[in-house]
Amino acid sequence: MNGIQDRDVIKLSIIVRIVAGENFLIRLLEHLLPQIEGRSVEVIVPYDVSISGVGEQEARYSGVRFVDLGEIGTDAQPGTFTAQHELIDRCTSNGLDIAQGEILCLLEDSAVPDPDWCEQVLEAHRLPYDVIGGSIEHAGKGALNWAVYFQDFGRYMIPLQEGQVRYISDVNISYKREALMNAGQLWRDRYNEITVNLGLVKRGVVLWLRPQMVVRQDRGVLNFKDLLGERYAWGRIFAVSRLKEIKPLTRLLYITFSPAIPLVVLGRIVWKVLRSRRNRMKLICSLPYLIMLTVVWTLGELVGYVTGVPSGS
Repeated sequence: MNGIQDRDVIKLSIIVRIVAGENFLIRLLEHLLPQIEGRSVEVIVPYDVSISGVGEQEARYSGVRFVDLGEIGTDAQPGTFTAQHELIDRCTSNGLDIAQGEILCLLEDSAVPDPDWCEQVLEAHRLPYDVIGGSIEHAGKGALNWAVYFQDFGRYMIPLQEGQVRYISDVNISYKREALMNAGQLWRDRYNEITVNLGLVKRGVVLWLRPQMVVRQDRGVLNFKDLLGERYAWGRIFAVSRLKEIKPLTRLLYITFSPAIPLVVLGRIVWKVLRSRRNRMKLICSLPYLIMLTVVWTLGELVGYVTGVPSGS
């Protein structure tokens, strides 16, 4: 279904990261596959034994490369949010390792690409930049979903200005093959966007934001209690990943001023929404959830800076 005739000339490899599960994967593939028909594009879905139902889709989507990685060991305690994140990272690194395209992209199953996403990625990589990311819009419903979106991806909400940036989300990111392969030590064990992207920046690579590359996130029905655990764990992971790239004095400053993180995060989101004149009522309705989730994330980030280890390890 992907239309590849010769795998030696694959232009684009798309690695789909399974975060939300089988139904979300199906939704993404239904949106993605029509736009790559006839193109030299491969779609790779790496998964491990903890993800149920995915292998059963192989017969339905014969043009997709499903990669069964079996049982993957984790450093974190099995069953924790930290271990879940680690499994996603390790599946991603396996997908990147076997990808053959000149351009390597990551998508997340909960974020559906726009109909012209593939074309926009190919067009974007006519530019000289090695790492190019795109916009992330929200397609979900409910105040809790909006709160998670604002916290995770508010900075990538349209409108955006094209240009060099400090961060790009792994939900919608693409790499020129040579740049990523030359930095294999950053991701071959496990892919983490902070480690990889900051590592590339240190090598002189520019992170470029291309607003025309659009995906739309919808995580479906969410559980607030589970989200609190997820936010804490992911906050710690973020901090520990950052520690690899910062100096001890910077670490001390992060610890000292961490109580201000919620104000900084919330202020940035509010300012973005006010300037864009979009989703103002969504922000107001989701603000109580957003405040609580941001405080919990900050607590996890602080503990990560202090201890230097993720939770569940």
